[in-house]
Amino acid sequence: MNTTPAIADAAAWDKARTAFATSIMVDTPLASLAADLDVPPWPVTGPDETPASYIYLPYAQAVAALAARGLPPAQLGQLITILNETTAFDEPFGDMMDLASIAPGSVDEGSPLHKNMVRLELPAEFPLALSALSEGTVELCRLEKVDTLGQFVSFAARLSQSVIVGGDFRELLNALAHKDEQTLARLLPFRPGAKGLHLLEGIALEARLLDATARAAVAADPLAAAAPIRARVARLVAWFPAEHDALRAASTAGTPVNELVAPLADPALRPAVAGLLLPHLPPPPVAAKPRSFWSRLFGRA
Repeated sequence: MNTTPAIADAAAWDKARTAFATSIMVDTPLASLAADLDVPPWPVTGPDETPASYIYLPYAQAVAALAARGLPPAQLGQLITILNETTAFDEPFGDMMDLASIAPGSVDEGSPLHKNMVRLELPAEFPLALSALSEGTVELCRLEKVDTLGQFVSFAARLSQSVIVGGDFRELLNALAHKDEQTLARLLPFRPGAKGLHLLEGIALEARLLDATARAAVAADPLAAAAPIRARVARLVAWFPAEHDALRAASTAGTPVNELVAPLADPALRPAVAGLLLPHLPPPPVAAKPRSFWSRLFGRA
């Protein structure tokens, strides 16, 4: 990437902000955008410190907005650089293609989204229905014959920048584009700091759908969970057979379920996840009945 500071005049600002106005990255924190580029860190952090906070402002107001954050007018040059370089990164997504001519299951292996998916070891065949995407987003994808993560990436990589997407569709798209592990963990059964998708994190996505009272009920009685949640947990268990087998083996060896769910980052979810997992583990061994003194003496059971 070019690290030469951009000229921060009104013409350069208007050109950069106009080009960026249709970007899928408008709500991505500037600190994250800067971290993905060969530029100095953006000095202000926070969920609202995004391009959208600036690009709808004319030059003088943008400079004033920077000043309100304690930043000098020259900071606009770095902002222009970030916008321009991110727009250049977005270009692979910008060429509109005839979506009707694309096979629903095809994957564009040259796209940045697909490359990031491979780097994170995200399985292309993972069903969107088992993600934490909203029902509306999953249904919208289904109407476009997009049912798996790989199909989502293939579809999204071919969207024109003139197509405005929002909600958790955009969140997942941005998270894949920038390898934002925290957002990925909120939408997919992903474990930050690790690769691939995981069964426990998938069950945790289901536990997040419950309020505190419902979680406590499920922790005490797994059958307290609603039938759709139990059905999705069963699908997750079937989808992760190797991890399920490892959990079953550990349970058979005597590891209690509360220890099996210890890898989950959020301790508040662990009891509910343990409750949802319990029906898919071997029943606990029946404790042997203590033998009396006379039984032991005469060798009787």
